[in-house]
Amino acid sequence: MSKTEQLRDEVILEKLRKLSSDKKREILDFLEFLEMREKAKEWLEFDEWAVNLAKKKGFPNLTEGDIAGIVNDFRGGR
Repeated sequence: MSKTEQLRDEVILEKLRKLSSDKKREILDFLEFLEMREKAKEWLEFDEWAVNLAKKKGFPNLTEGDIAGIVNDFRGGR
């Protein structure tokens, strides 16, 4: 961590310590929201990859019956 980042972190912590419990709770909620947003972004990227793979492999041409058969075969193969 650079000296500038360290100083910035210390300033943030100092300001955080001065806040009321309610404000700290709001900050925590916001930080959790930011984490969830990052995870959602990762899931969207995964979903896009999965959709592209499915198209590439011809999955859009499968019927519900085909999918049920694949699942049934998989479960029976255990």
